[in-house]
Amino acid sequence: MSRPATGSQGPFLAAAPLSRTHRLALGLEVIDALRDEPADVRVAVENQPPPHRVPALTSLASTVLYDPGIQLPHLPRGRRAGRFRLLFDERTAPPVHLRVYDTARRYVPRRLEVPFAPLATVLAEERSGARPASRARRIALFAGAAYGPQGNATGLRGRVEDADGVPVRWARVTARHPRQGDVLGRAHGDDRGEFLLVLGAPPELATPRDFTVQVLLDFAATTRPGGSAGTDTDPLAGLPLERLPPTGSPDSVSDGTGLPPTYSVRVTVAASLRLGRLVSPDAPFTLPEPE
Repeated sequence: MSRPATGSQGPFLAAAPLSRTHRLALGLEVIDALRDEPADVRVAVENQPPPHRVPALTSLASTVLYDPGIQLPHLPRGRRAGRFRLLFDERTAPPVHLRVYDTARRYVPRRLEVPFAPLATVLAEERSGARPASRARRIALFAGAAYGPQGNATGLRGRVEDADGVPVRWARVTARHPRQGDVLGRAHGDDRGEFLLVLGAPPELATPRDFTVQVLLDFAATTRPGGSAGTDTDPLAGLPLERLPPTGSPDSVSDGTGLPPTYSVRVTVAASLRLGRLVSPDAPFTLPEPE
């Protein structure tokens, strides 16, 4: 007759199974603004106020690395590219400040403040048996300097500088029809003042092959915060923080078409484009001297 195994504490007892419930605080989908498809990027949580100090460059490999989220916690990726999730824990409270960026510079980064329902609201929703409210947000990133557009794209690769030749960081760029004022394309400028603007369907004015559009350059009055990707200073410290409204509210922030509230300066210039080509002007767009 066999007996149960014993030890110094008596018969061994089978351990009860452990269970843990994970509750979603926020689901984030990042899409390519031009192609309306998932963007393969990274998302870091700003758990400390910027500027965020990044490690000094110590190797050849690190000199080509553009990762302003180093040493910041990152949101876990979902099973599909461009999807991320934030789970509730004892430290999770709305809103969350996020950095969305691409280490290869295919997309221009964004800093976002994203609201979500607190845990108490989610638990009350579960107890009531009501259909849960959506916890997903969808945001768009615009093409960066290393973006690979289609071969027959019509657009403009440009650079914006001030009167002293200093890059104007994080400009917003809009192409408009010169007569009707319709928006033909949008772009976001990066920390080097560079942007890639790709038009959608060719406008009717492109019937000769060369045509002119109005280009609106919007930016903050202060465009010279310190820092670059090659120093230990945070390259995204001057990137404006954009606040998403609650889910269901009118929203021009998620898709990147609205201007950050600090953008109070606008300059309008003319640009010559060619149908089916990406044009690169010989000189940057230079802002006039401030009055």
